[in-house]
Amino acid sequence: MKQNTNNLVLIKAYILLIFLFFNQLNVNAQQENETYFKVSPLEDSDLKLKDLEHQIQKTYKKVLASTVTINTHATGVLVSSDGYILTAAHVVLGVREEQSSITMSDGTTYKAIHLGLDEKGDYALMKIVDKGTWEYLELGSSSDLGQDEACLMFGHSSGYQADRPALMRIGFYKGTKALGYLKTSCIMMPGDSGGPLVDLNGKVIGVCSHIDRSMDDNFYAPIDPVKANWTKLINGERFNKRGPREPQFPKDNETISPSKTTADFSLEGGKGAIIKAIGKTVKDLHKSVVKIKSLNEDKTEVNTYGTIVSSKGYVVAKASELSKSGLSCEQYNGVISPARLIGIDKSNDLAVLQIQSKDIIAINIPKKTDTRVGTLIGSASFKEDIKYSGVISAPARQILPAAASQGFLGASVTFSNKIFVLYENGAAKLAGLKRGDIIVKFDDTKIESSEDRISFLKTTQVNQKVKVTVLREGAEKEVEVTLLKENEKRIRNRHIGYDLDTSERKYDFTQAFTHDMPIEVNETGTPVVDIKGNVIGINIAKENRTSSFAIPLDVVLQTVKDIK
Repeated sequence: MKQNTNNLVLIKAYILLIFLFFNQLNVNAQQENETYFKVSPLEDSDLKLKDLEHQIQKTYKKVLASTVTINTHATGVLVSSDGYILTAAHVVLGVREEQSSITMSDGTTYKAIHLGLDEKGDYALMKIVDKGTWEYLELGSSSDLGQDEACLMFGHSSGYQADRPALMRIGFYKGTKALGYLKTSCIMMPGDSGGPLVDLNGKVIGVCSHIDRSMDDNFYAPIDPVKANWTKLINGERFNKRGPREPQFPKDNETISPSKTTADFSLEGGKGAIIKAIGKTVKDLHKSVVKIKSLNEDKTEVNTYGTIVSSKGYVVAKASELSKSGLSCEQYNGVISPARLIGIDKSNDLAVLQIQSKDIIAINIPKKTDTRVGTLIGSASFKEDIKYSGVISAPARQILPAAASQGFLGASVTFSNKIFVLYENGAAKLAGLKRGDIIVKFDDTKIESSEDRISFLKTTQVNQKVKVTVLREGAEKEVEVTLLKENEKRIRNRHIGYDLDTSERKYDFTQAFTHDMPIEVNETGTPVVDIKGNVIGINIAKENRTSSFAIPLDVVLQTVKDIK
């Protein structure tokens, strides 16, 4: 009996050792591949969107720390611990000096000298002058990208903002132009130039280069030529130059060669596949979206959207898009009901209405919402459960009003604060400033860098008077300038990235998060959902080509509670 007992113990011990051995193998395999995820077919586990989201959030922190601002209006990425910065060639070519000002993600600034660049390839190298050790990203590979491989891009859309980090956008690789540029569905605009395009392990695979008018036309300099020409770049060589009449970016956008392979991160259909997957979790969400109609003073009809947030018929919408007369709401089934305006929260541009209807279907209120950067999201519209998909690009925060009514100097100024263009009927020209004047002071604030100038102007308002001290022909001269509003037509003509309709009120909210879904101006008031189907916010403004704002759901619900 004792012998049998001993044998039984040995057998159990042997089985336990086998189990531990194979379990450790599995753990090691998981640890070895922990930075990767596998995409399942659409019908299998809804694409494992949670794994994708986790990887994005993990990659975000790493890339953000290595992304820098160049001269407050462009972007770059650290690619070595000793301060080499990769950016776009056109960013460097647009600077008259041989160095640029670099702003890190934590707000600290440094000087960086310009090194080599490939003019046609649109990539360039810089080096921070100060000695130090910096977080950086490794260079990946652009030659073996899979069709519809997921990727992320980072950049300072519209330029640096102290209260906003570099914005992250999600997209998918769509192929390569005849000239070698990568095409992805990561939407970019001016300010993003030079920013990194990364794979889901945070390795740089491209540099933000240029766009065309379509939202789908976003092009990036591939990373492989950068690696091949690294020695030239370090040595300061400028090569592959354009001819005097040769366009910077030839129009060959239709000649896109798709990849013939797929990768672990490939997702057939890209953003459309995410829309379909999230749509499974929010069946009938469109029944909570209403079309709101109202009448202007001239009796013309105004249409916008709203979301039913209570079974009692409470509807939230963007207040500045509504007129107070002739209010009605059309539901998904065509039923039109009169709407009563309950109240307005001016601090967030939110209006609360109420309708009386037999078929009121309100959104489900989740117990908890998550609005972390990197959260995968979708947006509903009228009669569509999910119309767009994207990612939260920047955290919920106060959106300051200054950008909406900032005073405009009416001049183009170099990195060294020298005026080189005066706009017709602009504030600077009307006040008597001249081409060649060097700005040295605004009121009592010394202007010693482009950051000083831009930071000061961001604190100003339209019609504000500013004493501008300039250096002219070796002597200082003080001129009083009345700052004006920048002309809307001039803004739209500045670059095709600005030539689109945006919300009239697109700033000044107590709390909102930024996302990259390209909603239309009249699609504010619609719900934003996560991959579980939870409503996490309400769209409140279209800021520009790449960014829209949404008010977090808890803020919206508190507004309804306070007003009703």
